[in-house]
Amino acid sequence: MMPQDLSMTQASLLAVLREQNPWWTREVVPMQLQREYRRMELNEIKAQLKSDKILAITGPRRAGKTTVMYQLIQDLITQGVDPRRILFVNFDNPGVVPYMGRPFLDILNAYLEGVLMEPMVELKGRVYVFFDEVYALPGWARLLKGHFDLRTDMKVIVSGSSSPRLHRDAADALVGRVMLYHLPEMRFADTAMFAYRDEEKWRDLINRTATGLLRSGFELALAKGDPKVLHKACDQAMTKIIHLEPRLQSVLLEYLTKDGYPENLGSRDYIECAKSVNGAIDLAIYKDIVRSFKDRQPDLTASMLTLLAQSSGEPVESSSLGTALGMNVRTVERYVAHLKEVYLVHESLKYSGSIYKSFAKARKLYVANVGVRNAVLGLLNEGLAANSKELGKCAEAVALDHIRALKTRDRPVFAIRTYYWRGDGGKEVDVVTELDGRVIPFEVKFRESIRPEDMKGLQAFLDEYKKSPFGVLITKKSLGLNGRIVMVPLWLFLLV
Repeated sequence: MMPQDLSMTQASLLAVLREQNPWWTREVVPMQLQREYRRMELNEIKAQLKSDKILAITGPRRAGKTTVMYQLIQDLITQGVDPRRILFVNFDNPGVVPYMGRPFLDILNAYLEGVLMEPMVELKGRVYVFFDEVYALPGWARLLKGHFDLRTDMKVIVSGSSSPRLHRDAADALVGRVMLYHLPEMRFADTAMFAYRDEEKWRDLINRTATGLLRSGFELALAKGDPKVLHKACDQAMTKIIHLEPRLQSVLLEYLTKDGYPENLGSRDYIECAKSVNGAIDLAIYKDIVRSFKDRQPDLTASMLTLLAQSSGEPVESSSLGTALGMNVRTVERYVAHLKEVYLVHESLKYSGSIYKSFAKARKLYVANVGVRNAVLGLLNEGLAANSKELGKCAEAVALDHIRALKTRDRPVFAIRTYYWRGDGGKEVDVVTELDGRVIPFEVKFRESIRPEDMKGLQAFLDEYKKSPFGVLITKKSLGLNGRIVMVPLWLFLLV
C-alpha cells in the first residue's frame, strides 16, 4: 500500500486547524466562542497553567469545558502570548476524524511546520496546546507521555466528558504528570451573579458573601464542630443580601427547572432549553457511552435513565431495574456504571454508622442534574413552578448535587460518596456525608413553613450519632437554630 502524500495531508489538516484557531489571524478569540460570562472556577483553573504538568479538565457534556478553554486562550493572548503559539483541537470535530490514525504527531507536525516554523525540540518559547474531548483520541495518554518525557516547552491542557476514564488512562501512563480538575455545570452562585451581570455592585456583593462569609463560616463551623458558628455566618450573610432575596428566589426557581447549563443562561425559552439539555443527553449516551464502552444498545441505556428519573431519590434495587428492562443484574450494574461515568447518574448508599460500612443493595440512584431529570420527564417548562411535589424533588436533587460539590474541593469527583439514613419508626435523613472529617446529616424541606416534625429525622440521627456535631435543615425560607440543627434557606445554602 502506497503511503499518503504527506504534503497534501498536511495542507488539508492545516486548513482544519486554521478553522479551529481563528486567533492566529484575528489575534482575538471571537466572542461567540469565549462568551461574555466568566464562572467562579476560572481563576482556579488559570492558576494551573503555571505548572508544567498536563491539565485535564473533566465534566459533563455541555457543562462549559470548551468555553473555559476559549477563555483561557483569550487570557493568554491578553497577557501577551503570541496567538500563533496557542493550538486548539476539538476531537469531536468531524474535520479531525480523517487524521485519527496517528493524530497527535500529525497535528503537531502540521502545526509546528506550517504555523510556527519551529521544530519541537527547538521551540523558541512556550507553546500552549488545548485538546478538547481528548478521550476520542485512541491511546491519548500514552502519546502525551511520549511528548511529556521529551521535556519540550509545551503546556498541554486536555478535556473529557468521562472523569473516571480520563483518570484511569492517566493513571496508567501519566502518573505524576497530570492534574485533574472537575468542572460541573454552572452552580447557583454563578447563575445568580449572571442575573446581576449588569449590576456590578450587587454581583460583587453576592460573590463576597458566597466566598467570604458563607464558605468561610461553613469551614469554621466544621473545624470547630459548632452549629452556632454556621448559624451566625448564615444570619450575617442573610442580613447583607436580604434585599436581593426576591430576585434570588426567582433565579432559584429557574435553576430548579433547567439547572446550570451555560448555553441556557438567561433564556426563558423552555422549549429551546429542553432541546439543548436533551442534546447533551444524546451526546452522552449515543456518543460517549457507545464510543467508550462499545455499547451496542444505547436505547436501553436511555430507557434506564428514564426509569431512574421517574424514581430519582427513592431506594432502588438492581433486580427491579432488571425486571423492568429485561436485563440480568450484572448487565444492570454495567449500564448504571456507564451512566455514572458520563455524569448522568450518581448514587447514595444507606448509611450504617460508618462511611466505610454501608448497604449498596438499598441504594438510591439520582439523575445527577436536575435539568436532565426534568427534560427526561417532560417537566422542563414553566408549569413546574406550580407543581409543589415535583419542585420539592428538584430541591432535594439540587441540594444533593451541591453537597457533592462541597466535597470535590479535596478529592476527585468520582471518589465522592454520599449516603442517606433510615432509623427506627420510619425516621429518615436525605443526605449524610463526611466533610473535613466530620459526619454531617442534611435534610431538605422545601415548603413555606417548617413544622416541628420536619426536624425529627435529623434529631434522631444526631441522637444516635453523637459525634456528628450538627445537622443542616435546608428550607425554602426559614433561617434559624434549634439545638444542633441549623435551618438554612436553599437559595442561601447554594451560595456556600
